[in-house]
Amino acid sequence: MQEIELMSTDDIAIEVESGNENVVIDSPFDPNSIKVKNDPINIGQILDSLSDGLIHLDTEFQRLPNLWDNKKKSRFIESLLMKLPLPAFFFAEKEENDWEIVDGLQRISTLKSFVLDKNMVLGNLEFLKQYHDYSFDQLPGSLQTRIKRTPITAYVIEKGTPDIVKYNIFSRINQGGLILKPQEIRHAINQGVASDLVADLVRCREERDEKNQFKKRKNYDGIFEDLMATPEGKAFATATDWRIKPERMEDRDFATRFLAFYLIPYTQYEPDLDSFLNNGMAAVKKLDKAKIKKLKDDFKKAMDLAFGIFENDAFRKRFSVSDDRKPINKALFEVLSVSFSKLSDDDAKLLLKRKGTFRKKLIQLHNDPSGKFLRAITQGTAQKDLVNQRFKDIKKIIKDTLEGL
Repeated sequence: MQEIELMSTDDIAIEVESGNENVVIDSPFDPNSIKVKNDPINIGQILDSLSDGLIHLDTEFQRLPNLWDNKKKSRFIESLLMKLPLPAFFFAEKEENDWEIVDGLQRISTLKSFVLDKNMVLGNLEFLKQYHDYSFDQLPGSLQTRIKRTPITAYVIEKGTPDIVKYNIFSRINQGGLILKPQEIRHAINQGVASDLVADLVRCREERDEKNQFKKRKNYDGIFEDLMATPEGKAFATATDWRIKPERMEDRDFATRFLAFYLIPYTQYEPDLDSFLNNGMAAVKKLDKAKIKKLKDDFKKAMDLAFGIFENDAFRKRFSVSDDRKPINKALFEVLSVSFSKLSDDDAKLLLKRKGTFRKKLIQLHNDPSGKFLRAITQGTAQKDLVNQRFKDIKKIIKDTLEGL
């Protein structure tokens, strides 16, 4: 059996999931629905599109731009000056001539810094050392032109391509370098109400731009909103002890798991997990404002209840009261958050009142001789039978606690 990574310290915030890599996808997509075009283009055209706002660096779904250090950025520019071939760029088409970057964000943000923003100088060059400390404007005119006329291969995933196809394309092309995480891909294909909701559930801090002004988001209803911390985001951060980092959308992955199992009963779960989570985000698009508000309220209720019962030990394995604190377990988060969110207000208050009993029953579940519950939150957690196992087990101990058993 593959070992699960378990730490007795807080060095790792989230328990590593394993055993899900071989879960079979029951419903493969139709390859005829793949719609990708190959546009001839050069770097000058990319820069022009950036200047005109037709290519977007600061999107909800992407990782942050400018993650490369100056050495990597300079070596990339050096490659252009030496006419070395470049990897292909991939874009997703929002509208005609309106693209979002799927693969190539660091390269394009480097070009923007060096050529357009002019806030970068070359350093640590390997071959063209004579241009050390040069800005773009200090390069000979012929080299400036060489950069702009460098041809690139650009693949554009066309508007109208089904979401499940986009997800698979994104996954397969991001197999090297700084790989897109599944949640980043889900945001790429679920822009609008779904991605806004997921972001709102976990936004625990205000977001400001380089001028210290509130960042604004144009919502799906056309209204602009300041990106301030949300009540549910603060509750999430408190329940998870502020340990879930937002930089690569790890926090939004937790929120997506909640909303998928909140909107789609666990009894209807079909592998694989990524497809199920995509279906969950797609289901958000059918919700009206009242249902979205209820989902947010129920998520906050679940986070508040989890913290009330466990304090800083929520969503973590525990085999005895004297255990060291373990990392946060995603399967436990998923089942506890959804189960708590479905409780009536009266039942939530009663469960909180009997929190000692509930904690004891959860520890007993971890130590059950059959090992069924422990397997359901440890190994191959995306398998259908294990999803059902953990939800049924948690449902039972909640019921028993409320009934005083």
